[in-house]
Amino acid sequence: MAWLKLVSILVLMATLSACSHGFEGEYESEAGSSIELMDIFAEVAGSQKFVIGKNYIDSEGNRTEFEEIFVRESGSDRYLVFKSSVNEEDIWKIIDDNTLMKGNDLMSLQLVRIKK
Repeated sequence: MAWLKLVSILVLMATLSACSHGFEGEYESEAGSSIELMDIFAEVAGSQKFVIGKNYIDSEGNRTEFEEIFVRESGSDRYLVFKSSVNEEDIWKIIDDNTLMKGNDLMSLQLVRIKK
């Protein structure tokens, strides 16, 4: 009986460790704006690379860990939510399976996946 319980726990742990939010990978930032002058400044600023993991983001060697990263659905929209240990949330709109966006038409920042 103890053997069956141990096997059940190991199977559950393996299943939970395989769960992911589906957006792991290497991303490149792209800033943009619907206003031409602001768009020019955004292009001059350049881009930065990020790595999104199961529960962290790496940027230029700095790692920020999160309690949880998950997908939230709201109507027909999906959002990638980065939840910190103090219950603060940083939310990015999911444009498609390889693009995340923060902001609006006036000024936005997109993360585009370049490697899974």
